[in-house]
Amino acid sequence: MGTILVWATAWAFIAVIARMVARPDRGAALGGRRLRAELDALYGGEHEYARVSPAAFPEADLAWYDKATAELEAKGWKRLADIEDLTVSRVYPDRRTFLRVFVDSGGVTRAAIYHIRVRGPGSMWSVMSSAPRDLYLVELVSEVARGRFLATSNTRALDKLTLPKDYDVERLEQNTALAAVVARHHARLAEHLRRRMADAPEPQWAWEDVLASIQRGHIVIAKHRQAVGGLSRDEVERFTGRPLTAIEEVFLREVRGEGEPEGEASAKDAKDARPAKPETPDDESQN
Repeated sequence: MGTILVWATAWAFIAVIARMVARPDRGAALGGRRLRAELDALYGGEHEYARVSPAAFPEADLAWYDKATAELEAKGWKRLADIEDLTVSRVYPDRRTFLRVFVDSGGVTRAAIYHIRVRGPGSMWSVMSSAPRDLYLVELVSEVARGRFLATSNTRALDKLTLPKDYDVERLEQNTALAAVVARHHARLAEHLRRRMADAPEPQWAWEDVLASIQRGHIVIAKHRQAVGGLSRDEVERFTGRPLTAIEEVFLREVRGEGEPEGEASAKDAKDARPAKPETPDDESQN
């Protein structure tokens, strides 16, 4: 919800990079084009959302949703809707989840809780062996001024993608308690408003208010992702922990829609421009 888009894209990014690192002899260009298509789909602007029934998600830990709901409602939060990001689900149909959305009693902050269960071999989890297979994620977002966002979530280490300057995100450890995420966000929001007294947070009372804010967030993030060419060198190197190899350079160029480096293109042109080998007397004698 705003930054869930970052997490979804990071998931694709990690999975493709992991496969490429594991088998550098195949698929760099194809993997780059595939990721570019996913980035284009996710970062094209606004997303399509639909209200859903939890029963449509048999792998969701509904007991956890209900426990978190009771905890938030006890603190004065209002439950608004169970929703699915259909744009994300179309790109990753095997990773569907639903978000339960709340607003606080002041109508300033929205919260989303969601559970993601990852199964099967060949995923990023075979590379990131320390990552849990069940992710219980909490995200709070305040639109502190129109088009500018303050977000707090328990998604540390789950993504390595950058965000635009209009998104101030703090990622806490994944095992951070729900109450601690809420408390940290409220403290950050109070400090922000103290320093920026001119800011007037966008009200979020009804689902329509929240949806409008979410869509503004999608547009802000999409513009940033487009500005960096889909994926930056720093982001790939942040994952690999080292400078890119030649194969990874091919991958990155495909993601960014760039051609061959000038030096390589010139060498290829020079090779193609070489004169044909002259016929030798032996060649002539064979004719």
